[in-house]
Amino acid sequence: MIIKSMSRKAPTFRQLIDYIGRDADPHIGTTFARNLYHSGQDEQVVAGQFLDNYRYLPKRKNGNALYHEVIVLEPQAHLSKAEVATALHKLAEQYCEARAPHQLAWGRVHWDTEYPHMHLMISSNAVRSPLRVRMDKSGFARVQQNLEAFKEAQFPELNGGAIYRQAKEKIRPRITSSEGEMVRRTGTPSGKIAVFELLRPVFGQAASPKALKGDLNQLGFGLYQRGKTIGVRNLDTDRRYRLRTLGLETAYEQIVERNPVPSQAPKTSISKSTEPKTDPHAASLLRRREALEERAQDQLDGFERDNEDGNER
Repeated sequence: MIIKSMSRKAPTFRQLIDYIGRDADPHIGTTFARNLYHSGQDEQVVAGQFLDNYRYLPKRKNGNALYHEVIVLEPQAHLSKAEVATALHKLAEQYCEARAPHQLAWGRVHWDTEYPHMHLMISSNAVRSPLRVRMDKSGFARVQQNLEAFKEAQFPELNGGAIYRQAKEKIRPRITSSEGEMVRRTGTPSGKIAVFELLRPVFGQAASPKALKGDLNQLGFGLYQRGKTIGVRNLDTDRRYRLRTLGLETAYEQIVERNPVPSQAPKTSISKSTEPKTDPHAASLLRRREALEERAQDQLDGFERDNEDGNER
C-alpha cells in the first residue's frame, strides 16, 4: 500500500473534483465523504461546500488551499471490486481520522489501473476554521505506518507487504535546484554529492570524534565549527560543507553520543555577589548573529552552486 499527499496553493476544488470523478465506477458505491453536510453524490454541491469552507481562511501568500491524497493498493485479483472498494473506504476513514479528523474530505475509488486506489480531496482547514492545519513529515510518516498496521490487522486478505513499517530515513545530501538541474543535464554527480559519497563511510565507522578527525585528515578534510554549525572543510581548496546539508549531521551526533565528555570535578562555589551574570540582550544578539551567519552561508552555497552551474555550460 502506498499513501501519497500533494498540496495545492490555489482553491481548484472544481477541477480536482472533475479529475477524481472521471474514472470512478458509477455502478459501485465508491463516493467517500467526511464532515460534509451532504452525501457527496452531487459534485457541484461538494465543490460549493469546499469553497465556502476555504473562505474562512485569511489570504496568505503560498498558503495551502487543499490537499490531493491517494491510497493505493496492490493488485487484488482474488477479490471482487465491491470487496476492494469496501476495504478502501474503511482505510480512507481510518486515514482521515488520524490525518484530518476535523477537515472536509471527499473522494472516490478508481479502477483505471491494475492498482485499485482511492483519490481524496482534503481541505486545508478544519470546518469553518480560520487556521490551516499543518502536519510535519514525521507526523505524516506515523500516519502512514499506523494505517499500514491497521490494514494488516483488519484486512489480512489484501495483497501487499509492509512498506512504511520498515521505512528508514534516507541519508542523502540536500542539493539546490541548480545542482539538481546540473546533475540531470550532465549525468555526473555534483561536488556536494561526491563529498557525501566519499565521507559517508568515515562517519559510519568512526568510533570517536578523535578517530573521525584522523580519518578525515587522511582524505584531505577537517572539521570546523561556526556557532552551532558543524561542517567539514576541504584542506586544499578551503571549500566548506555543513554536515546538515551533507546529510551527515545525525551520524556525527551518534559518534558524539557514544563518547560522552567525562564530568569535571565540582568547582568551588561562588557567591552570588561575584557570580557572573548573563546579559539577556547580549545573548539575544549572539543568537541573532549565528542565525544571520547561517543564512549568509546558505546564500553563499547557492551562489557558488550557480557559478559552478554556469561554468559547466
